[in-house]
Amino acid sequence: MSRRVLVVYNPHSRESKKVADYYAQRRAIPPANLCRISAPQPENDAGFVSVPWDQFDSLVKNPIRRCLKQAGQEEILYIVFCFQTPYRLSSVPSGYGVSVDQYVEDIWEELGPSSRVLNPYYAEAASRAGIYRPFLSLADYRKVPAAKLLYSVWRLDAASASLAMGLVDKAIQAEREGLAGQACIDRRFGGMNAIEDIGYGAGDWDLHQAAEMLKRAGVPVVEDAGGEEFGTAPAPLRCDGAIFYAGWYSLNHYNDAFSWKPGAIGVHLDSASAADPRGGANWAANAIKKGITITSGALDEPDLEGLPHVDGIVHDFLAGANVGDAFLRNTAWLRWMIINIGDPLYRPEFAGSH
Repeated sequence: MSRRVLVVYNPHSRESKKVADYYAQRRAIPPANLCRISAPQPENDAGFVSVPWDQFDSLVKNPIRRCLKQAGQEEILYIVFCFQTPYRLSSVPSGYGVSVDQYVEDIWEELGPSSRVLNPYYAEAASRAGIYRPFLSLADYRKVPAAKLLYSVWRLDAASASLAMGLVDKAIQAEREGLAGQACIDRRFGGMNAIEDIGYGAGDWDLHQAAEMLKRAGVPVVEDAGGEEFGTAPAPLRCDGAIFYAGWYSLNHYNDAFSWKPGAIGVHLDSASAADPRGGANWAANAIKKGITITSGALDEPDLEGLPHVDGIVHDFLAGANVGDAFLRNTAWLRWMIINIGDPLYRPEFAGSH
């Protein structure tokens, strides 16, 4: 799979190139698959956080398109932005998404120019009924007649270049040593019998079914049904040795109740969960600082349906998916608000699941 990854870096940042080179070396990605975005770094944006809407084509889209053509646009499945590449679109027209990464997922605009478009690779599920589509890898989806040319887009991003590189190290360590520990699922609305699979109730059903699948796979699971988050009584005060977490709901906040095993995956259902992967109060940035390996979240209000569906993700992991395929297959909309952080090639294998 290494030859199917395009690695994007900011040539005006030595640390961005350092992360790109490190990732390519650790995953044996061909040097020809490194892609520089030729944008000048704005003087008032030292970390290259955002790119103006009206400059996205010239600064990001067109350089990446050129790299894809050189590497083989049908050959590439995964695009990985490295530290100090822009993740946010600024000056966006009303009603449009702000995630650079989700626009790059449909970089050839095969789904049209509008925002919040349905992801044709998305596997819609009936969570309460426990009905899930069989896992289909992105590579196999590409073979389906009339399949759209989509990419799973990720980023090795964090508060520092060393933390970004550590995301790769922890993924490789987990693949080598296995993923053993507990899963912590933090629901909100009490007993499942009274919860409809609509509105916010759909979030609890996603969480509950993820817990049930992990239990059946032999993973120890702590599932809390109350409104308080882990770390706040009467919810469990700690979730140590965590390999998987999914839950809600504290806006733009990280409850420091976790210790993460190498390879750990976590998703917090909140509309600012990845507002800035390099810092601030948001869940994703702080989980990365504390040692998580994979996370995904929203830069701005995604609506609950726009967040990754964790039950489908677990379903696909247990079928052997890597994270790049599992997250894209369970994200309903493209050209919207979500960023994924970590190494898409990482293929978690939960102890007891095989």
